[in-house]
Amino acid sequence: MGKLWAACLVLVLGMGCGSAKAQYGLYAMGSGGYLGSVNAGQGSLVVSQNSLSAYGGTFGFYDSLLHAGPLHLGADARYVIESSGGSTRYGNQIRSGLIGPRLALRSRGVPFSPYVQFEIGGVGTNYGYYASRSTSFAYQIQVGLDYAVARHVDARIEYGGGQIGSAFDGYRQGMQQVGIGLVVRF
Repeated sequence: MGKLWAACLVLVLGMGCGSAKAQYGLYAMGSGGYLGSVNAGQGSLVVSQNSLSAYGGTFGFYDSLLHAGPLHLGADARYVIESSGGSTRYGNQIRSGLIGPRLALRSRGVPFSPYVQFEIGGVGTNYGYYASRSTSFAYQIQVGLDYAVARHVDARIEYGGGQIGSAFDGYRQGMQQVGIGLVVRF
């Protein structure tokens, strides 16, 4: 596990070492998150947790480090903060920090740029019932489309799906997110 975090650190530090053609982007999206239900344990020791939804924002940074024609390989780092009232006094809460490689297709002749990225990190949630959040390892694959609306501004739409480690006997729990927002490219 230590090697994995070391590789992520090298990736983040490498974000600032791109070529003169590096393409940086800052983005902010309104987003919604969904955690699937989980049933853990056996017999009379079964623990069940309902699914939950939360809404908020996703904020991040990407850098296209390598260019091969229209293909741009780089890295993305993001923070997600989502919550909703729910039916409990603590509401539903999802917080995550994710980082990973990004592959985009960008051509000067078309106004849109599709991308895919695979990210790992941590997610904290209160499962809608607790005052504090439990934190666990997570991974997610995002696919999206940036559409140029001005010289250095893109509109973005994105979908992501993955899993988090659940607080229930180590079972994995499905995680999905959707977002729409703006990207400012430098």
